[in-house]
Amino acid sequence: MRGWSCRTIPGNSRAARLRRQAILIVGAWLLGAGWMPPAEATEEAVEADHAVPIANPAPGIRVGERLSFQGRWFGLPVGSGWIEVKELTTLQGRSVYRIDAEGSSNDLLSTFYPIHDSLRSYLDATTLQPVQFEKDQREGRYRANEIVTFDHTRHVATYLSRLNHSTKDIPIPEDVHDLVSAFYWLRTQPVEVGRPLVVDLYTDEKVYRTVFKPLKSMMLELLRRGTFPCVAVEPLASFKGILVERGRVVAYVTADERRIPLLVKIWTPWGLMTGTIDREVLQRAYGQPRGPG
Repeated sequence: MRGWSCRTIPGNSRAARLRRQAILIVGAWLLGAGWMPPAEATEEAVEADHAVPIANPAPGIRVGERLSFQGRWFGLPVGSGWIEVKELTTLQGRSVYRIDAEGSSNDLLSTFYPIHDSLRSYLDATTLQPVQFEKDQREGRYRANEIVTFDHTRHVATYLSRLNHSTKDIPIPEDVHDLVSAFYWLRTQPVEVGRPLVVDLYTDEKVYRTVFKPLKSMMLELLRRGTFPCVAVEPLASFKGILVERGRVVAYVTADERRIPLLVKIWTPWGLMTGTIDREVLQRAYGQPRGPG
């Protein structure tokens, strides 16, 4: 899901689409006479200097958990997304979590570049590894609709395009994850500043070794949401893409056992993009806002 994941899609055609998208959107915004970034663009989050302790994560996945986010570019809203643990069910004779996620552009962005991405992943209830992954991606004129099944015994992922019915077998390592399963696997791992977490990540018919580097712990104040103990984590991917090569991504995750992702910052050649957790999610998890904000 754009803005949540730590990846970019390699390939000249995708990079060209992203460049055209950026030029259209940024140009439209900056043509407004005297436009200035709103206060929230610079005051969205404030970090404290002192470190905070990092708790051990809660085990497993909680059915019914729904995390929703708002996306901004140059401080202006451009879209939203959510991810939800729908149910514990059975697939291929295995107990699995079904997890759905969606991300969409708002009316402003859709005027220039409409985006609607849907993901579904079935995770093994014990290992949290993917059993099946589905993606329906609509971005501008680009379309992708695929289903991937993972055979961890044979170390093969089988890709099927629902658009042209092509198939492909991709070799996978022993502990591979997809975009969704990696998100939940990371939230169940002990975190220590300076100790990287390494995962083999399947996306777009390839596998990439990706390192998640915990940078520091701190108190993070989010505008109108509260103040939370956090860990800042930076993904470092082995693949090259337009954001990985020319930008930087940092995610801020609560340092308590919930490991709730609060904020994602993506520095790009066209400005800062952010994804911020909705206030309703934090109210369900913690009750009233915590501290100032």
